[in-house]
Amino acid sequence: MQFSLTDLQKEIKENAEKLLSEKIDAQETIRKIDENTRLDEDLWKLVIEQGWLALDVPEEEGGLGFSIVDTAILSEVLGYYMPIIPLFSSGIVFKQLVMHSSDELKGRILPEVISGEKIGSFAIYENDKYEINKENISTEMSKIDDGWVVNGIKKYVMFGDSSDYLAVLVKEGENFKFVLINKNYEGVTIKETTSLDQTRPMCEIDFKDVQIDQQNIMIELDDELSQWNKVKNIALAFLSMEQVGGAQACLDMSTEYAKERIQFGRPIGSFQAIQHICADMLLKIESAKSLAYSSVRVNTEDIVELEMGALMAKSYCSEVFNKVAGDNIQVHGGIGFTWEHPAHLYFKKAKSDSLLFGTSKSARSEIANLIDL
Repeated sequence: MQFSLTDLQKEIKENAEKLLSEKIDAQETIRKIDENTRLDEDLWKLVIEQGWLALDVPEEEGGLGFSIVDTAILSEVLGYYMPIIPLFSSGIVFKQLVMHSSDELKGRILPEVISGEKIGSFAIYENDKYEINKENISTEMSKIDDGWVVNGIKKYVMFGDSSDYLAVLVKEGENFKFVLINKNYEGVTIKETTSLDQTRPMCEIDFKDVQIDQQNIMIELDDELSQWNKVKNIALAFLSMEQVGGAQACLDMSTEYAKERIQFGRPIGSFQAIQHICADMLLKIESAKSLAYSSVRVNTEDIVELEMGALMAKSYCSEVFNKVAGDNIQVHGGIGFTWEHPAHLYFKKAKSDSLLFGTSKSARSEIANLIDL
């Protein structure tokens, strides 16, 4: 498989790196986190102006018609710089859910999302199991005369307080559905919660007798949850690109510090112990890049290929990012453990990303099931 970037993809990556490197400073990000910044509005406006939200949307649906690979390159760059913006929650997961919804809802909501006029998020999980079944999903929609009412509590909703729309997973009888709920609907209560990855603020959302009608129905899931699994696997592929970007930032941080830090009259990078750590980081990252790029290059209509690529990338890239982020702190020594140094941001993001949509272990279990098929 060809992994080299085209001239267009190189230009996309270079322009994104130039833009974000000029606008994002690690110390400024720490300051914003200290101030509990829930959304970096200036940077979000900049992303909207660049048209990044519309990049992979077909031209006939109002987008720019680029490929998924072209768009995923942005996730790699965003993982490197870690801005406090909802590109993953709104520009990937929510957008994909809208694109897999009915033509009427898609025609109504998609233009608002890709233009940045509205922000969306997904409200799916209710505990730390990251599983969709009757035991773990209790949010229900019940029929009333002129529609339905939704009742339940959702946790781990990314940028929930900054979002205008929520794609909420509910069950009706034996079936699961995604319904679209505006955060301003009566009965919706949003509570900020503590997030391990503070560049992705989380919320807990309580739905109490929230009334919806037919226009709010996004996706009626089949027994295999195939529509959601497709969206999830596309999202996992983008996430793996983000993890690769974050891991690369950790390596660059480590090598730069190893050249500058003097110990016993010489740079610590001259010691074999540090050299071996950095070399191991590089080896793991290069392997992770191969899997990440492979996962976004698959044919998304080939469900088995899409799932296999996404799960392999999820499993390996999660573990690599965790290991590299930890090694980055070790290379920095005492300063790496301090709040003033950005190393801890990458360490926490690595851990948070590795739990998103399941663990590496659960991904490997699903891979084994696919092989058995």
